[in-house]
Amino acid sequence: MAQVAVLSRVRLAAQVAAALLACAVVGGCLLTPREAEPPETGNIVRYLEQIAPVNTWDNLETSANATHAPGWEAAISSMSFLYEPDSAADNQFPGVFATWNRDKELAFINALYNSKVTIVAQMRNPEFVVPPSSGSESLWENVIYDVIVTSKVDASRVRYRGLADIKFTLEGNFWYISEWRDRQGESDPDSGQLLSTLGVLRGSFASK
Repeated sequence: MAQVAVLSRVRLAAQVAAALLACAVVGGCLLTPREAEPPETGNIVRYLEQIAPVNTWDNLETSANATHAPGWEAAISSMSFLYEPDSAADNQFPGVFATWNRDKELAFINALYNSKVTIVAQMRNPEFVVPPSSGSESLWENVIYDVIVTSKVDASRVRYRGLADIKFTLEGNFWYISEWRDRQGESDPDSGQLLSTLGVLRGSFASK
């Protein structure tokens, strides 16, 4: 009986070796390592590593254009975040911004992205000169951003364009947005009409 068992194990080993050889010759064997399949739904959104303030700010643009909230969330400081609206937005939504913090910022961006819209964003004007970073803080003054929000439901379109001061803070090895101060709405480059800042959009969602 022991001799039969040994012969059975020898035959099994020979069969496995033959199967592996066939896989190597023919290809497509289940044991052959394969590249991971792409996700079944959705596209991969690629962000820059936040090792410089410019990467962090540009990630907001990527997030907005993809309506992908994790990118916006990752750019906002978890230590301390202040949003200050321009006077027009503050007057339109009195009291809404008094306690604005990171949680409210993230609630706003998720609500916006989930409201059946498409977004075309340019988060800094082409002529803006990115200031050099020094120490653990970096202040960008007079950044002009331009965000067009279009409804997928009725195709209505609203453009937001604002002048803002942005403060970045180095936390560990990465930069985050710690302050966003909207100064004023900017004119539409096409029509010349004065447009609202994102403060109005934030206030619209926060007051619902």
